[in-house]
Amino acid sequence: MEQEIKFDSQHVQLGGMAHYDHCKFFQFCPDECAPGAVPGFRSAGVAQQLPDGTFAFQAQPRRKCQSTLLKKVAHGRLSVTKDGCYQLTLKIAKSEGLCIKDTLFHEVVEATSSL
Repeated sequence: MEQEIKFDSQHVQLGGMAHYDHCKFFQFCPDECAPGAVPGFRSAGVAQQLPDGTFAFQAQPRRKCQSTLLKKVAHGRLSVTKDGCYQLTLKIAKSEGLCIKDTLFHEVVEATSSL
Protein backbone atom coordinates (compact mmCIF):
# COMPACT_ATOMS: atom_id res chain seq x y z
CA MET A 1 0.00 0.00 0.00
CA GLU A 2 1.44 3.35 -1.04
CA GLN A 3 1.69 6.06 1.61
CA GLU A 4 0.07 9.38 0.71
CA ILE A 5 2.35 12.36 1.27
CA LYS A 6 0.77 15.58 2.53
CA PHE A 7 2.44 18.98 2.22
CA ASP A 8 0.58 20.86 4.92
CA SER A 9 3.69 21.68 6.95
CA GLN A 10 5.40 25.04 6.50
CA HIS A 11 8.72 23.87 7.94
CA VAL A 12 10.75 20.86 6.82
CA GLN A 13 14.08 19.96 8.36
CA LEU A 14 16.35 17.47 6.60
CA GLY A 15 19.79 16.20 7.53
CA GLY A 16 22.39 15.67 4.86
CA MET A 17 25.42 17.00 3.07
CA ALA A 18 25.71 20.11 0.92
CA HIS A 19 28.13 20.64 -1.94
CA TYR A 20 29.10 24.23 -2.74
CA ASP A 21 31.27 25.49 -5.61
CA HIS A 22 32.18 29.16 -4.95
CA CYS A 23 28.91 30.90 -5.92
CA LYS A 24 28.28 28.82 -9.04
CA PHE A 25 26.69 25.59 -7.82
CA PHE A 26 24.90 24.42 -4.70
CA GLN A 27 23.51 20.95 -4.16
CA PHE A 28 22.00 19.36 -1.06
CA CYS A 29 21.95 15.59 -0.65
CA PRO A 30 19.74 14.32 2.22
CA ASP A 31 20.98 11.48 4.43
CA GLU A 32 17.80 9.50 3.82
CA CYS A 33 16.54 9.68 0.25
CA ALA A 34 12.73 9.83 0.31
CA PRO A 35 11.27 10.84 -3.06
CA GLY A 36 8.33 13.18 -2.56
CA ALA A 37 9.31 14.18 0.98
CA VAL A 38 9.17 17.83 -0.06
CA PRO A 39 7.60 19.41 -3.16
CA GLY A 40 10.02 20.47 -5.88
CA PHE A 41 10.27 24.14 -6.77
CA ARG A 42 12.24 26.50 -8.94
CA SER A 43 12.44 30.11 -7.91
CA ALA A 44 14.61 33.19 -8.17
CA GLY A 45 15.79 34.51 -4.86
CA VAL A 46 18.66 35.40 -2.58
CA ALA A 47 20.94 32.70 -1.23
CA GLN A 48 23.56 33.26 1.43
CA GLN A 49 26.06 31.17 3.28
CA LEU A 50 27.07 32.42 6.71
CA PRO A 51 30.57 32.03 8.17
CA ASP A 52 29.38 29.16 10.41
CA GLY A 53 28.34 27.17 7.30
CA THR A 54 24.60 27.82 7.61
CA PHE A 55 22.95 28.18 4.21
CA ALA A 56 19.74 30.14 3.69
CA PHE A 57 17.57 30.82 0.66
CA GLN A 58 14.82 33.45 0.49
CA ALA A 59 12.57 33.29 -2.57
CA GLN A 60 11.67 36.67 -4.04
CA PRO A 61 8.00 37.21 -4.87
CA ARG A 62 7.13 37.73 -8.50
CA ARG A 63 6.41 41.30 -9.45
CA LYS A 64 2.78 41.93 -10.18
CA CYS A 65 1.79 43.68 -13.37
CA GLN A 66 1.68 47.42 -12.80
CA SER A 67 -0.39 48.24 -15.88
CA THR A 68 -3.60 47.25 -17.66
CA LEU A 69 -3.42 46.40 -21.35
CA LEU A 70 -5.64 48.54 -23.57
CA LYS A 71 -4.53 47.49 -27.04
CA LYS A 72 -1.92 45.29 -28.68
CA VAL A 73 -0.33 46.43 -31.92
CA ALA A 74 2.07 44.69 -34.31
CA HIS A 75 5.21 45.97 -32.58
CA GLY A 76 4.04 46.73 -29.04
CA ARG A 77 1.24 47.60 -26.66
CA LEU A 78 -0.70 50.48 -25.16
CA SER A 79 -1.41 50.27 -21.42
CA VAL A 80 -2.67 52.34 -18.52
CA THR A 81 -0.25 52.30 -15.60
CA LYS A 82 -1.13 51.97 -11.94
CA ASP A 83 -0.69 55.73 -11.46
CA GLY A 84 -3.16 56.54 -14.29
CA CYS A 85 -0.72 57.34 -17.11
CA TYR A 86 -0.79 55.98 -20.64
CA GLN A 87 2.24 53.89 -21.61
CA LEU A 88 3.06 52.99 -25.20
CA THR A 89 5.79 50.40 -25.63
CA LEU A 90 7.13 49.67 -29.11
CA LYS A 91 9.96 47.42 -30.24
CA ILE A 92 10.99 47.30 -33.89
CA ALA A 93 13.90 45.14 -35.00
CA LYS A 94 16.44 46.71 -37.35
CA SER A 95 16.44 43.46 -39.34
CA GLU A 96 12.81 44.07 -40.38
CA GLY A 97 14.04 46.78 -42.74
CA LEU A 98 11.09 49.10 -42.06
CA CYS A 99 11.06 52.88 -42.28
CA ILE A 100 11.16 53.75 -38.57
CA LYS A 101 9.27 57.06 -38.92
CA ASP A 102 6.39 55.56 -40.86
CA THR A 103 6.18 52.47 -38.66
CA LEU A 104 6.13 54.49 -35.43
CA PHE A 105 3.46 56.81 -36.83
CA HIS A 106 1.21 53.95 -37.95
CA GLU A 107 1.65 52.06 -34.65
CA VAL A 108 0.70 55.17 -32.62
CA VAL A 109 -2.35 55.82 -34.78
CA GLU A 110 -3.48 52.20 -34.48
CA ALA A 111 -2.85 52.05 -30.71
CA THR A 112 -4.71 55.28 -29.98
CA SER A 113 -7.64 54.59 -32.32
CA SER A 114 -9.48 52.78 -29.55
CA LEU A 115 -9.27 55.67 -27.04
